Amino acid sequence: MILRGVAGLNERRGPAQLPRTTIQGTCGTGHNTPNVGHHSSPLALNIGLANADRRTQDLPLFTLINKTTAATVQTSDPGRAMVTGKWADIGKFAIPPLRALTARAPYFHNGSAATLEAVVDYCDRRFTLALSMGERQDLVLFLKAL
Repeated sequence: MILRGVAGLNERRGPAQLPRTTIQGTCGTGHNTPNVGHHSSPLALNIGLANADRRTQDLPLFTLINKTTAATVQTSDPGRAMVTGKWADIGKFAIPPLRALTARAPYFHNGSAATLEAVVDYCDRRFTLALSMGERQDLVLFLKAL
C-alpha cells in the first residue's frame, strides 16, 4: 500500500534528510510487531479520523489556531496535541494492537466504525488498498481470529 498524508509517518526524515511524501507500507507499518499485531515502539499517527470532514453530529468541532503562524485547523479531536501542546501532534493517536479486536467494538478512538468490516472499508479507502471483495472478507476473518 502507498501511505501518504499520514502525520507521524510521512514527515519523518530519511538518510538524506528529505521529507517523504509517500511511503510503501503494510498493515505492519502501524501495527508494527511482525506476526503479533502489537507495538515494538510507540507510534502516534494521524490517519484522518478526526478530520473535520469525517465529523458526525455527535462529535464536537474544534478550531485550533497556531499562535506563531496564525494557521488554523478544524478537528473533532486534537488527539496527542492535548498532551504535548505541539501543533504537529493534532489528530495523532496511538495505533492500537490488533489482538482481541472482536472484544473491543466499536473501533477507532472515536467509535466511528461499528464493525471490523467498517474498519477494513475505511482503511481500503484511506490507503487505497484496492482489495477485492474476497480479500476484504479474508482480512475481516483474519482480524476476527486474532
